[in-house]
This record gives sequence, C-alpha cells and structure tokens, in this order.
Amino acid sequence: MSLADAIGEGAGRVACPHLAMLVQTPAELHPALAAFYSLGASRNGWLLHRSLPGELEADRAGLIAAGLDIAGLEAADRLAMTEVPVTAPPEHWAEPFLPLIEERLAGGFEAVWWSRFPVGATGRDFDVALDYDRAWDAAMHGRRAVSLCLYVVGAPGSESEAAQQLATMHDGVLRAAPGGAELISGRAY
Repeated sequence: MSLADAIGEGAGRVACPHLAMLVQTPAELHPALAAFYSLGASRNGWLLHRSLPGELEADRAGLIAAGLDIAGLEAADRLAMTEVPVTAPPEHWAEPFLPLIEERLAGGFEAVWWSRFPVGATGRDFDVALDYDRAWDAAMHGRRAVSLCLYVVGAPGSESEAAQQLATMHDGVLRAAPGGAELISGRAY
C-alpha cells in the first residue's frame, strides 16, 4: 500500500499523529523519508529533517537519490534540514525549532511534517530515542505536527518486540514495504 494509504488522508489536516516506522536496513531509510516528505509537501506541509551531527550532507544526498526535490523545496522555503543538538538533554531538543515551526504554521502551512535520523530497535540508542520521542511529542502537543520516528530493526525477532514497545507511545507504527508502507498498529489518520 502507498504511504498515503497507510497514514491516511486526515494526517496533517484533521489529525497530527506521532508515528514510528520500522525499516529492515539503512538502505530503506531515504526512500521512506522521501515518500513521507513528498506526502507532507502534497498536503501543504512545511518539512523539517533532523540529521545527526556530521550526517546532514549524506542525508541530503540520500534524499535526492530517492527522488526528493531538495533544491526546489528549500528554494520555496518548504524544507529545513538541520542537525540535532545531541549534547542537549532531550527535553531541550525541540526548543530551538519551536519559533520557526510557529512562524511557518502562521505563514499558511497546514502542519509541520518532521522526521529524523534512524536508530536501532534495541539498546542504549533505542532508549535515548524513546526519551527524545517523548520530549518532542510533549513539545509538539497542541501544535499541528505530523511526526515520523525511524527505527532499523534488521535483527530477527526485533521487529515485533520494537513494534510493541513503540506502539505504547506512538499513534501508529508502520513497516516500510515495497512501494510504500504497511500500518502494523494504530490507525490511519
């Protein structure tokens, strides 16, 4: 099914879900992100991508290779690509972006569509990502924001375990699939 079908017509317009997506390998990352950002742009969304320090240009190249018109979106002031301040405590990671998000929403965009770098589905990085997701979700509460958190599950058995844990704090959990995504928990918005 397409990502638009998995997420639903109301996302970014009627509802602003906080979603998680499971990808099997890092190779699935940029195509999944390109599809998500393209969908957001088609729904009058302002796009925000957050990379790890030192990974911004690799993400830019990967998104371009996956078919996202980075130059056009940036020229139209529809996309910002930034690096995550990983040294800041999770509860402060959203602060620098809140005024920018409010400005873009006040300027006529329906919602901010944001995503970030992927993390593994187990271990310390997973635990830190969950702290980050909780803090970002709290900061976005009451704002028009469609969020997509990416997790690389690769190891056998880790997908169902990760999906169960992610379902407790995300409105929906998706699995990257050929040609789009599959909704494995939650509902389409």
